[in-house]
Amino acid sequence: MKIVITGAGGGHFYPLIAVVERIYKEAFVQKIVQPEIYFISDQPYDEKALFELGIKFIEIPAGKLRVYPSFLTVTDLFKTFYGMIRAIFVLYKIYPDVIFTKGGYASFPTIFAARILSIPVFVHESDTVPGRTTKWAGKFATRVALSYTEASSFYPKEKTALTGQPIREAMMPPQNYERIYGTKDRPVILIIGGSQGSQTLNEAVLKILPELLNTYDIVHQCGTTKLNDIKVFTDSVLREHQYKDRYYVEGFIDVALFYPKADIAITRAGSMIFELALWQIPMIIVPIPETISRDQRSNAYTAASLGVAVVIEETNLSSSVLTNEIKKILDDKNTYKRMSSSCKTYDLSREAASTIAREIIRIGLSHYD
Repeated sequence: MKIVITGAGGGHFYPLIAVVERIYKEAFVQKIVQPEIYFISDQPYDEKALFELGIKFIEIPAGKLRVYPSFLTVTDLFKTFYGMIRAIFVLYKIYPDVIFTKGGYASFPTIFAARILSIPVFVHESDTVPGRTTKWAGKFATRVALSYTEASSFYPKEKTALTGQPIREAMMPPQNYERIYGTKDRPVILIIGGSQGSQTLNEAVLKILPELLNTYDIVHQCGTTKLNDIKVFTDSVLREHQYKDRYYVEGFIDVALFYPKADIAITRAGSMIFELALWQIPMIIVPIPETISRDQRSNAYTAASLGVAVVIEETNLSSSVLTNEIKKILDDKNTYKRMSSSCKTYDLSREAASTIAREIIRIGLSHYD
C-alpha cells in the first residue's frame, strides 16, 4: 500500500506525523505489510521526524494565495501552476492508494493532481472555518474529518465525521491525567507564539517581564528571528533581578517537556490549543488578526465559549490587560479549576490519530478487494 500525506506549516505537519505513527501501529495490528508513505510539500519542515518514520519527502513548489494585498501573490501563481503540472507526473509515477491532506497552500498541487488522476483523498480540517484548499477538496474527498463541529456545515454530511485533532504520542498526557493546581509556590507561565514566535506577544510580555517574575516562573518561546535581540534585552533588564534565573527563553522549545510543569499558557489560536487542552492547561489566547488569518479568531472564541480560555484581541493587547488576565486565572483557584476541568471537552483528540489512521488503511485496502 502507498500513502501520500500533504500539508503546509508546522500546524499541519505535526498532525500528519501523528497520523503516520498510528498508521504503522494499525498496519502491525491488522497484520498487513507496512505501507510506503510519502510526504509531498514545498519543504520538509522537520527532516528528523521524516527520517525516523521512514517517510520519503518529495518537493513540489506551491505559492500562497494571501488574504492581504501582496505582489508575491502574483508571482506565486506561476509557482503553483508549475507545482500542479509536476504533481501530476509525480503522483502518476507513485500512484498511491490514498492521499491524506491537512490543507494549506502547499497541498493544493497534490490535491489537484489527485483529482485529475482519480486518487482517493481524505481531508482533515483543523479549524472552525475551513481553509480554501480543504474546503475545495472536501467537495470530492472520500472522507472528511473535523477538529471542530463548527466546520461541519461546509462539507457533505454523509462523508464527514468529528474526530478531534491528531496529536503525536509524545505530546499526550498519561491516561486518566488530572491537573492539580496550587502545589507550587510559584506558578509557571508558558508563552508560545508558534514555531516562529510572535512579535506582538513578545513585546507585550517583555514590558511586564520584571513584574511577572516577582510572582511567576516563565518559559518563553519567542521565535528564532528575534531571539538574539530578546536575549540581549532581557539580560540587561533582568541583570539585578533576584528571580532572573526563573526566566527561560528560546526561539523554539520542546513544549512536551513543559506541559506537565506549566500552569497557564499564552498562545495563538492554532492547533496548539488541542495539546494544551489535553494537559488541562487554562489559556490566554491572542488570535492572529483576520486580515492575516481567517480562522484564528473563530478558533479562539470557540475555545472561550467552551470555558478553556480567555481571548485578548491584538488591538487590546496591552501589558496591563495581559497582567490582569493572568492574575484573574492564577489568583482564583475556583476560576482555575473551572477552566482546567472544561479542557476535558477536547478529550476526543486523544483518539483522533488512531481513528483517522484506521480509515486511511480501510480506504487504501479497498483497492485490493
